[in-house]
Amino acid sequence: MRTANMTDYAVIAFYIGLMVLAGLYVIRFNRNASEYFRGGSRIPWLVAGLSAFMSSFSAWTFTAGAGVAYRHGIAAIGLFLGNSLCFFVGYFVFASRWRRSRISTVMEYLAARYGNATHQIISWATIIFQLFTSASMLYGLSVFVSTACHFPVVATILVTGGVILFYCVLGGLWAVVVADFLQASILLPFCIVLVTISLYRVGGVSGMIRQLPPEMTTLHVHGDFGWIYIACWTVMVTVGYNTAAMAQRYFSVEDEAAAKKVALLCSGLFFAGSFLWFLPPMAMRIVYPDLHSIYPAVSNPDETAYVAAALTFLPHGLIGVMLASMFSATMASLSANFNLKSAILSKDIYQKLLRPRAGERELLYVGGLMTLLVGGSTTLIAALMAARGESIFTVMLTFNTLISLSYGPPALLGLAFRRTPWWSGMLSFMTGLILGILGDFVFHWGFMQQVIYVLPPSCAVFFLSMLFDTKESPARAELFHRLDTPIAFSEIEDVPDYSGPVFRFLSWTVGVIALASLLLLIPSPANERGTILAFSGLTLLVSISLRFVPGSRHGAARA
Repeated sequence: MRTANMTDYAVIAFYIGLMVLAGLYVIRFNRNASEYFRGGSRIPWLVAGLSAFMSSFSAWTFTAGAGVAYRHGIAAIGLFLGNSLCFFVGYFVFASRWRRSRISTVMEYLAARYGNATHQIISWATIIFQLFTSASMLYGLSVFVSTACHFPVVATILVTGGVILFYCVLGGLWAVVVADFLQASILLPFCIVLVTISLYRVGGVSGMIRQLPPEMTTLHVHGDFGWIYIACWTVMVTVGYNTAAMAQRYFSVEDEAAAKKVALLCSGLFFAGSFLWFLPPMAMRIVYPDLHSIYPAVSNPDETAYVAAALTFLPHGLIGVMLASMFSATMASLSANFNLKSAILSKDIYQKLLRPRAGERELLYVGGLMTLLVGGSTTLIAALMAARGESIFTVMLTFNTLISLSYGPPALLGLAFRRTPWWSGMLSFMTGLILGILGDFVFHWGFMQQVIYVLPPSCAVFFLSMLFDTKESPARAELFHRLDTPIAFSEIEDVPDYSGPVFRFLSWTVGVIALASLLLLIPSPANERGTILAFSGLTLLVSISLRFVPGSRHGAARA
């Protein structure tokens, strides 16, 4: 099996240069903390939607998720169809509510809804637990890259963490969403090419189904990755994805209609991505039934299924694109988390506790410093995970489930239900957190047990607290007044509209990627050039389509 060569390394270097360029380009969009943390609510819905989509998965999808597909087949597709459904729920229920909240951070909403004590407790707990989630993403990327390139795992973590920090610190949320869009422009054409070749090599979908073990093409009701497991997964991601970084995308666009488009776009992309991402690892179960014999030094060889598919089916150069795609996916998730957590530290902790009168310029600089702090801590934890040889799937699932099931109910239910006392959010959160910690580290519950045993009590505590609601605070009254008031254009008309220059920048940059990929034809043998042409053509199509996005021609005039 092939490994990456100098052509692939050149592609990765070119890609990293693009991410640095994106960070430098959007510096001018950030004049204050509002624009740094939520883009001044002027980010185009298409850019915000693709950013939310990219931020919702990482190299974890192509390592631990690919391992599930390699072992269990269509169960992996079922999990990500659950992701699609959760964003569909966001379209109908949560997107417009988050936009109407008119906030810069989710924790700012918690302060208005439940008070400062709840806000501070959830702020600190969220930051601590999500550091481990982010670190597992970075660790997953390092496993992927080290498998293909034989780079040291820890060195890969340190370099990648440094690149993400560079463009996040410089550009804030604008840098995150613009970089995410570029990353999607690389990832999606690549995945289309790889899934097409993978299916062709195993005789199409029907040929793959015939050759796979029967247990990989059916779902049981009970057990790991059965129907009940997938239902529990869907519930968990619904309460997890519609908060935090996703909510930040909802209130970064101009109005409720744009926020709903963000959710609908994510739902559609996850539906398509469920098949794009997991069919190649399933095909590898046919080509290489025993990946342990291929990668004997890897502790979880099933998690190398996706990289094995790329190394088997793709020419050099596109292997580099694959590695750049994995950087893309993980950078998107991590950059979103870094920006979100720096917003919490800057707006919800630094300003609330230390500097109540801090101006927008001061918060802008503090935001960059906090991004550096969060990113550096995440990188260090990921390096420690790598040194200990932890399971990516286990770490990611443990901490993601823990924070989603404890933080999700008070955050989302508080948007929809008004009549609960100030302490309802804290009690609901602490109920979920304590039960989750006990289940994980004392009783050793499985994933389904966590969802079934933790979520209902947390929700029940919230609803029972309605019996004790006696007086509404002015902050809660103001919040629900905003939630009942549609967004008016006058609220954002003084904020410059950068959609024109942003889409032109994206169109030209994606076009450069498409044309530059033609250089890969030079070192490639004749029988592999069609694959490169297909990737280049799909990427060029994305570039051309961006020229026709509404607002791309006239946005500069409004700016």
